[in-house]
Formats: sequence, structure tokens, C-alpha cells
Amino acid sequence: MDVSRVIEFITHRSLKTYKPRGSKASLPKQHEAYKQDFEKRGVVFVSPSKEDLMQGKGHIVTSYETLHTQSRQLTHWTPNTFLGGTYIDFKERIIQGHTKENLKQINAFVVDIDTKNTDLFAFFLACEEEGLPAPNAILETPRGYQFYFVLETPMFLTKASNYQVLKVADRIVANIKEALASHVPIDPGCNPFGFYRIPNPKNILYFDDQQTTSAAAFIEWSKAYEKRKRKGAFHVVYAPNQNDQIHQEWYRALLNSTHIEQGHYMNSRNNALLTLAIANYASGRTYEAAFNELDQFNSQLENPMSPREFTRTMKSAYSGRYKGAKKEYIQGLIGQWTDQSINLAAGQGWYKFKKAREDRERSHYDEWEQDILDYLKVHTSSEKELTDVFICDSQVKLAERLGMAVSSLKEVFKRSKKLMKVVKGKGRGQKTYIASREVLFKCFLQLRKKLIRDGVTWRSMYQAFLFEDQSLEYVFKWFFLPFEEWVIEYEKRCRTPMIC
Repeated sequence: MDVSRVIEFITHRSLKTYKPRGSKASLPKQHEAYKQDFEKRGVVFVSPSKEDLMQGKGHIVTSYETLHTQSRQLTHWTPNTFLGGTYIDFKERIIQGHTKENLKQINAFVVDIDTKNTDLFAFFLACEEEGLPAPNAILETPRGYQFYFVLETPMFLTKASNYQVLKVADRIVANIKEALASHVPIDPGCNPFGFYRIPNPKNILYFDDQQTTSAAAFIEWSKAYEKRKRKGAFHVVYAPNQNDQIHQEWYRALLNSTHIEQGHYMNSRNNALLTLAIANYASGRTYEAAFNELDQFNSQLENPMSPREFTRTMKSAYSGRYKGAKKEYIQGLIGQWTDQSINLAAGQGWYKFKKAREDRERSHYDEWEQDILDYLKVHTSSEKELTDVFICDSQVKLAERLGMAVSSLKEVFKRSKKLMKVVKGKGRGQKTYIASREVLFKCFLQLRKKLIRDGVTWRSMYQAFLFEDQSLEYVFKWFFLPFEEWVIEYEKRCRTPMIC
């Protein structure tokens, strides 16, 4: 595996080719690279170990020559490129500058699974179910896996646009995590633009540099996802108790937590203070009042922040860049440091939904689809045999059971991406089998585990299945291959070359 190729692909060659000083490349090569790299000013942050990273230690890299030379001695990096960086303490290598506002460009969205107790195949399946592209790279970590979605072209940040690109990217990543979390154990508290494992010859499990997705496509997917989840069309209704974050339960719980430590990425002591300070700002509290209360909070910590760092964090919270403490950050902090049973208040208002179904003459197709899914959830199961995943009858009787016209049932199946239909026989003897794709795939995954554990062949398992549909046979076979062989099948299916 050519690790340098993976690193350059992820970062979109946003660093200089050679070190500005002390390069081992020949002068002609340096001169040629200098002409091509003249406008490149980006940096990435790296760290030699997780322990050093938790203490804020690392160094700043400006060239691929340095990155490729040191990659074997490094464990973490920032795959997204920053404008620059400095050292708070040069001797101790305490780095500074890896904040979202200092990002130069967003190269990739990264999703983390913090457990090895998952099937990598399930992640690809989850992406397909949610309409997401497959990841471009999978890296193994000591405790799980990290999945890289590399953008076709980077998303560049500008101060002139008030970092609007960052807000859009943040929302896309939050939606990706939320969508995939219903299928696989996604870590929701991982900083989307922070540090991740750096690629090396031992941890790259999968790499595909032939298929990338544009930022515009991710934006359209995100809009569609929010519409599907009824997030899109709403207006904010003024609600004082919701806006007043400092009087919410989570705020007091965090304020009384004295054991919050540094490190822990986005759940660190610094982020806890920043979140509390932003809540004060959003609630209209004066800087002096917030400073006094949070200074006392910092003093009570078992390992308090330095006065200089405390003041810098407070000023950042009151800089006007933040409108309020975000739910995702609050969830991570209370999950790490407090009682996880705390209920979070709603956002800054209520969703304005479409007219109630009982008040309309006709139902929407997505409502009929949901009716069918609800019915299947009650009357089918992924826990038993494969045949228990389906219900079977003539289309007329199925429509009667589901309480809709046959024409409506046919239209729902024509439009739906969540339902699977198999028709067997002809004439009066024709039977229609329907299933929820989600339930069917869950059953497939359980059978896949059984196959791998007991050494049963996929074909013998398939022969016990009541369908003889060739397309379904391919899907069935596709499910039960070991991951390494499945990647080869996936390559054939997508007709794109990939490296493993």
C-alpha cells in the first residue's frame, strides 16, 4: 500500500511538496515544486501518540516530505488543512491553532466507530440504505474504525462569508452521523474537524480513490435527509425558557462537575468551559457575571485551567461567533462527565409540521409507506428464519390488509426505497411477497455472522430460501462473503478499481 498516495489524496495536495529548509530533494526538483506550490500555505497538525495529544502536544507540518518521512512515528493527524499554527510552549511542543475558525479547507468528512464489535460490511450497507456514497478509506484503530468520505474538491473557508461553509459542513457531518447511527454504532461525540488516526501500512483496510463525491451532492443529500426527518421546514417561535440555557438542567449538572479533565477531544475541560460560557452569552448574561461564576467553576476543578487559558476561552465565547451551545456538544459532555439520564431542552423553537393527516382528504405517499413499514414491523421479524421477514398474499388482499387501494399500493412500491417486493407465479396463483429492506438486511447480517461462525456456505443457506430470483441470489451472495472477498465483489458491482 502506497501510504503517501493515500495521504495526498485525502488532503488534496494542499501542502508543499518539499520542506522549505533542509530538504533532501535535488535542487532542480525543489525549484520545479516551488513553482507549482507557490500559492500553497496550508498546514496539518500531527501528534506522536494519543497520550501526547490529550496533553495538547504535537507539531505542525507544512510539507509532504516531512509528513511521509514521519508518518510511521505518528499516530494522529488533522486530515483537514489549516491556515497555520503556533506553539503555546515550543519546548513542550504544546500546539495551538487547530480550531474550526482557523481551517483553510475541508478535505474530508470522517466518521468514527469506537468498537471492534461490528461488521465492516454493515457500514457499507448503512451508506447504501441512507443514500450516502461509500467511504473512500477505512482505517483500523486500537478500539474501532474510522471512515473517510473524501470530497471531490475541498470546501474552502473565508472570513468574508462569516464561515458559512463551516456551518454547512458541520450540519452535513451531524446528519451523516445521525443517519448512520441507526444502523451501526457511530461515535457521536467525535470532533468532525479534529484529530484522527494517520494512515500507515498496517491500519489501512480499504482505499478507493476512484469515486469521490462533490460538496454540492452532500448538501443535497443533507437537505433531503432533513426533509425526510422533518427538520427542514420550520419557523422559530419565541420561547424564553428554551433560549435561557443557563437555567437548563444540563448547565447546572456540568457546573457541579469537578472531575472534568483535559484531553478527551471535544469533551475536554476546555470545551466544557467554552460550552458553559457560550450558554451564558446566548442567555444574555453579561461577560462580568459569567466570568465570576465560571471562574469559581474552574477553581473547583481537580485540575483547573491556567488564568491565561481561562480568560482566552471566555473571550472566545463572547466574541460573537457563537449563537448558543449546540446540542451535539452538550450531549457529549453530559455523557462523559454527568448523569446520562439528563433531558435536554428542545432547540430554539418548535417545528412547524404539515397539516395533520386526519384533517386532509388524501394521504401522502410517504405516509402510506410508513403505514406499510409499521405493519411489517409488527408482523415480521429478523430474529427467526429468512421466510419470517416477508408477508405474502395477492396484491388485492395485501391492499385490504394495509387499508389502501391497490393502485396506491403499487405506486408506493414504485416510489419506495425502503420496501422490497418479490412477485411469484402468474394469474390467480400469483403471490406478492413484501418486506422492509431494513428488517431483511438485519436478518441477512445475522445469517452472515452465523455463516462466518459455523462455516456454512452461502449457497446451502440460499437453497433453503423460498425464492429463486437471480437478482436476489446475487444480493444474497453479496451479503455472505467475508469482508476481503466482499470488497472484490463490491468492485465488480461498482465497476471501479480499488486497492486493498
